[in-house]
Amino acid sequence: MKIAVVLCTYNRLDCLKIALQKYEKQTVQPDFMVIVNNASSDGTREYLDVWKEKKASFKKIIIHNEKNTGGSGGFSRGVEVALNLDCDYMFLADDDAYAEPQVLEELHKADDYLNGKGANVAALCTAIYNGPDRELSHRCRIHQGLFNVRFDWMPGKAYNGKVFQIDIFTFVGACIKRSVAEKIGLPKTQYFIYYDDAEYCMRIRQHGDIYCVPSSVMHHDIGSDRRSSWKDYYDTRNWIDLVKTYYPKRYVVGTAIKMYFKRCSILAKIFRNRNKEHRHMCWIAIQDGLNGKLGIHPVYKPGSNI
Repeated sequence: MKIAVVLCTYNRLDCLKIALQKYEKQTVQPDFMVIVNNASSDGTREYLDVWKEKKASFKKIIIHNEKNTGGSGGFSRGVEVALNLDCDYMFLADDDAYAEPQVLEELHKADDYLNGKGANVAALCTAIYNGPDRELSHRCRIHQGLFNVRFDWMPGKAYNGKVFQIDIFTFVGACIKRSVAEKIGLPKTQYFIYYDDAEYCMRIRQHGDIYCVPSSVMHHDIGSDRRSSWKDYYDTRNWIDLVKTYYPKRYVVGTAIKMYFKRCSILAKIFRNRNKEHRHMCWIAIQDGLNGKLGIHPVYKPGSNI
């Protein structure tokens, strides 16, 4: 089982240094490391150019993007490169996600175990911790109601087993079989951020099952809520686009109505303290999601003050 680690980074050099050290100290080393620098301006380019020349047991591949293409664009570029490497799996993670020493070793063991059971494995993934607590939101099952669909977090008790099956993961400790990626293509670059990983899972599951390996652990210390900004535009729009792509029309209607009341109506002001500009942004996001207008919005660009 050969693994190519695909790591996307943008202006978090201090985090990146820690992340790279964690992979260098793995009990089972990766075979390749593909680092996508998303046009960082904090010295990341210079650091990676020096790091690449340091001796290691794995091959290092550095990609310097000329512009920030977001997480979706960065991972898409990394997967594109990894598809041309002699690997069995591609392990995707952010620059602020830190691998415990046995992350890759435990994935190796789980792959052997599942193959011995005759499982149709399309992808594996790690458990995630945010500080001292397990982060349940990264591993989900899909629940379909009469007019809506949602991603339900896997309960903590699921992590007591050797492996468990899921439907959706984030690109934090996601280990995707290269043969599956060859069939489904690249992550959707037009999303920029948010739901590119979920959309990719929808395609992955057409070719096999996804299993979480609780003994393989990543630490992703990101604090609490981080989507009360321009990022809400992409979160809202991309969720609607995903539902529109994979589910019947009644789910799209139900999702749009729910998002309107949750993020655009006076209820968003009362219960979530969202101002008029923020609520209008989410209204635009709903319309763009329904109309298939993707990519970077000309007004709600990264870093915009909303």
